[in-house]
Amino acid sequence: MGLTTPPAPVDVVALFPELAGRSRTTVRLHPRRGAPAVTDSSMGGPLLWPAGESWPFCGSSDHEDLSALQSIAMVPILQIYARDVPELPFPPDTDVCQVLWCPFVHESDYRPVVHVVWRDSHLLTDLAEAPEPVASEKGYRPRPCVLSPERVEEYPAVWEASEELYAKIDAWESSLDGPEEWSYQYHLSVAPGTKVGGWVDWVQSPESVECDQDHEMEHLLTIASWEHDPGSAIRWVPLKERHLLSSDFDPERMGPAGIMIGDAGSTYLFICSQCPDRPVRGVSQWS
Repeated sequence: MGLTTPPAPVDVVALFPELAGRSRTTVRLHPRRGAPAVTDSSMGGPLLWPAGESWPFCGSSDHEDLSALQSIAMVPILQIYARDVPELPFPPDTDVCQVLWCPFVHESDYRPVVHVVWRDSHLLTDLAEAPEPVASEKGYRPRPCVLSPERVEEYPAVWEASEELYAKIDAWESSLDGPEEWSYQYHLSVAPGTKVGGWVDWVQSPESVECDQDHEMEHLLTIASWEHDPGSAIRWVPLKERHLLSSDFDPERMGPAGIMIGDAGSTYLFICSQCPDRPVRGVSQWS
């Protein structure tokens, strides 16, 4: 699809030299409604799943309004091939990353249980289809979407700035006088939406995520309810879709996959590169 984000309206480092060396590259996935196949990178699409491998179920007793004895089939969230997003930390001899989750918010921690699989697509012949969960919570089953990966340079969120830098940002925003009210946080810093790597677009205060061995974990990817909101759209809506740009509230445009995590929140996955089994942990936030 070739979706491309417009460039930043200013030279960020020239404006704020303190940010030199702090840029990161994220891969915006740009999910859009479509009909992906098992051989495609997708969101909410079919997974390349071997027929002889058990499908993951969530056996938690934490599902609201359900019997404690009911196991819930996890649902496909993302499938990403290395040919499309080589930035993912694929283990040796793997080329597919699959992310599934339980389509319920668990009452104990208010986040879905996530399951991540890395596999070698060349070894698979007989495939299985995903089972239907006996129930699911609205907003936790994405519509099938194709992906259009794009690399974007981004900078840390404003609340990760020093007091001196924060004061400079505030002074710059106060000095602007024009038809477009640019904001560092919404237009120059962290790219919103579903993405791989880069800075974390925290909805609330940043969290420190550690594995069971107390190792600091790295941001793997973000699964977001919306690709942008009305305030950030002027920067982050792709060039090919600028004709759709408006201040109107349009959930279909802002979140084509139909996900709604809490109140328009995000689930962030973190991976530990120090542990041999490379554990993944999910964190969810919403306003």
